[in-house]
Amino acid sequence: MGVLVKLGDRAGSSRMVPVSSVHVPGWCEAGPSDACRWLTSSAGQGTVPLTANPGGPDDDGTRERKQALENWRSRPCYSFTCAPYLSGNRPSRGQVIAWGGRAASAFANSIIGARTEVESFETALASAITGLTPERGLHLEERRRMSVAVTVKKDHGGKIDHPLLGWRISRELDGRTPLLCGISPTFDEAKRLAFAINSRAGIPLFGIRREAAPPAGTEAVEVSLDDEILDRPERPDLVILGCPHLSEQDINRWSKRLADRVPGRAEVWFFTSRLCMDKCPTFGAVLRKRGRVLADQCPLGLIRELAGRVVACDSPSLVECLRRKGVSASYLAEDELVALLVRRD
Repeated sequence: MGVLVKLGDRAGSSRMVPVSSVHVPGWCEAGPSDACRWLTSSAGQGTVPLTANPGGPDDDGTRERKQALENWRSRPCYSFTCAPYLSGNRPSRGQVIAWGGRAASAFANSIIGARTEVESFETALASAITGLTPERGLHLEERRRMSVAVTVKKDHGGKIDHPLLGWRISRELDGRTPLLCGISPTFDEAKRLAFAINSRAGIPLFGIRREAAPPAGTEAVEVSLDDEILDRPERPDLVILGCPHLSEQDINRWSKRLADRVPGRAEVWFFTSRLCMDKCPTFGAVLRKRGRVLADQCPLGLIRELAGRVVACDSPSLVECLRRKGVSASYLAEDELVALLVRRD
């Protein structure tokens, strides 16, 4: 409660409100602590549904942390994923939640319509223990208004690359609340858009408007999809798919594309949650035959394994993160990844 009271004081909050669920970010930054041990202990059940980002307690390989992970997995609903809404932790529209993580929080606010402010490991965990959070920021209706309308300059035959669009907006409109006009993403396109647009943790809320024309009286900007992030890698030897984690539909789609094809030259790693894999065992088995499936993990937790590799990714935001860590990485759109992975002999 002390953590939450200090947070509320800094935000000028006047009251605590109940949360319906919690998603904990920032394992890597948190390090060993009493909070980590509580979270992964058999006693640390919390008062509300609880999930956490990948990069959790088994990364250092110690017996204590491996046992902690098994304790976590003994819960009725567990998951280490950046897309908790795919693994049983899905709030309803209008509910106040305490979700950290750039991908999860932006999707919850913008696509689901739940209400979360930016949360750290410490504040999200405090909400898990108490079931409360100080009312502030994006919990309030007046703080959820769009501040700028975005139209898209369609540079690629009229087709919108949603992850690239989000990544461009994150660079140009950081700290503003954009209304994206003239787009109609699918569920999985919206998942990838949400992570890309909040990749710098500055846009945890955005809106979508199918009509191409911006609302009257709203400031409008046009965003182009051309950028240096599209530099093609020289003969990539590894493709990373699943940032954010692959959904069941993603697993099904990729398995069908790769099932009866002659393998391409590049190795492929698929990132998803254990629960999503469990829900589609037949299609998941196809992916295991075609590459390496890494459940409840994040590519950023495998930097040492990526040293010296030339990587192609399905996420421009992941490319940015990998490049900062010295990994040779570039973004390819989905049709380009299919061409890379499948030789049509």
